[in-house]
Amino acid sequence: MLSGCAALSPFLQRSRSSGATPLATVSPRFLAPIAVDKPVVSEEYVSKSVRSTLTSPAVPAVSQTVQVQPAQLSYSTPQIETATAVQLKYAVLLDTEVEQLPSSALLEQIDPWMGVPYRSGGSSRSGIDCSAFTMQVLEQCCGYKLPRTSKQQHAFCQPAAIASLSSGDLLFYATRGRGVSHVGIYLGNGKFAHASVSNGVTVSDLSDPYYQKRFISAGRIPVGSTRQ
Repeated sequence: MLSGCAALSPFLQRSRSSGATPLATVSPRFLAPIAVDKPVVSEEYVSKSVRSTLTSPAVPAVSQTVQVQPAQLSYSTPQIETATAVQLKYAVLLDTEVEQLPSSALLEQIDPWMGVPYRSGGSSRSGIDCSAFTMQVLEQCCGYKLPRTSKQQHAFCQPAAIASLSSGDLLFYATRGRGVSHVGIYLGNGKFAHASVSNGVTVSDLSDPYYQKRFISAGRIPVGSTRQ
């Protein structure tokens, strides 16, 4: 307020010197000071605000990571087969479909012998001959009790036509002279397992020229030839 009066002092002096009506006779009016009171906040209001804050559900922050479950894919996997490793192996060896393989029990008994060397008179994993191989495999697989030699097995079996062979039938060959001297187990698709003199226990083809020339006959084990 005082600063406003000081600012008018030169103006009043000039008015007196010029003969004008002195402004001093005019009473200046000033705006009354406006008092602004501080807001009064009651303790009850503060208490309610605090309670509201504490009881309100928390709002997740924007940066909060939201876990999203991956979509469940719906498709069917083709069921190619439920074959064992041994069945798949012999499907390749016999060049046939898994569904066309002989019984898995027969293959499971043959497979551990694969690659065992040939030994005349032998009957162990260190060496085995052809008739001991057929005798042990068919006994362990099917319970058949066969004679020991290939000639005896030939006489024991019933004749079977080559066109109607079944897995487990026996094939007889003359590899030494004219009589039966070799035997193998028919597996299917023109293949048979046997203990070869040159290759040990292996799988060969009926159409192999060596065996075609020496083939004598096929035989089927009689029903009821199991071990008592």
